[in-house]
Amino acid sequence: MTEAEAERQALALIARVQAMPKRFRVRTIYADGRVRQPHDTATRAQAENWAAGQSRKVGRDLIDRETGETVRVVDVVILDINQESAR
Repeated sequence: MTEAEAERQALALIARVQAMPKRFRVRTIYADGRVRQPHDTATRAQAENWAAGQSRKVGRDLIDRETGETVRVVDVVILDINQESAR
């Protein structure tokens, strides 16, 4: 396999993964009640990986990049998008 063929295959794989329907949503909830823009993923494992990184922030004071204010993360939740839309 040539380098060009390998690159085409890699790009095709990336395109297929990006085209997969998003089934899970990760939400980060702040002490002031705000909810961070959800992060949607195709698989539960992807959602759990993203949530693990966000969970490290729970209980910490952080600087909001948009406002510069101090915010505190209080919870990170994983939702099934299909069940959420049924509510």
